[in-house]
Amino acid sequence: MKKIPLLLVLAVGSFAALGQGETKIGIKAGLTSANVYGPDLAQLSQNGNPTSLQGFHVGVFVNSKLSKYFWLKSELISIQKGSVLAVKDKWNQQYSSNFKSQYIDIYPASPTFHFKGFQLLAGPYVSMLLSASVQQKDSLGVMSTNNSVFGNPTQNSKYRQKLDAGFVLGVEYETKWGISIGARYTKGFVPVIENAAAILPVNSPEQPQQKVFNESFSVSLGYSLGKKSSDKSDK
Repeated sequence: MKKIPLLLVLAVGSFAALGQGETKIGIKAGLTSANVYGPDLAQLSQNGNPTSLQGFHVGVFVNSKLSKYFWLKSELISIQKGSVLAVKDKWNQQYSSNFKSQYIDIYPASPTFHFKGFQLLAGPYVSMLLSASVQQKDSLGVMSTNNSVFGNPTQNSKYRQKLDAGFVLGVEYETKWGISIGARYTKGFVPVIENAAAILPVNSPEQPQQKVFNESFSVSLGYSLGKKSSDKSDK
């Protein structure tokens, strides 16, 4: 958690540095279809077959022009991620469980190719976990929410990792009025649950890290708040 203020400083620094050149600043919002992937899915969901969790995202972006066709895109986005898991209760009845989380995703500088309104981007991202819960719906349809999965300072294992990192691939189209539509895919490389630090009995084998990671697909609408006069000449 101590790393979170540092990440915020780095994010703000990236936005400020990129803002020194020709820029477009804007807002965006949309829908996200999130899931988890990895070789240990069966430890979370029956038969290792979770389904997508639908959510929302909203954020701001800065497009910084380096040349006519090459830009850098920086973004700060609040986004819902997770998955719908299949879980069995003590009576062996299967029910759905919404594995939910709220993140702040930071895209410090994604190289972006621009051509006549089209944008193709790829780059790294880092995420900070703001909240996490498990919403469980049993075989009788009764819904309950458990927030303990977020973790506390006394837990040694089975709590949510507070940081994530990975890469993004995306495509966008911006009209001459500044309205944009886009789609993107993100893939995380940090396990979503920390379980390797568990206190184990003496002489027992070390518990391996659970290899389950975030992934998501998003579609969004955006709007550039302002354009410089030189932008018009590029159209």
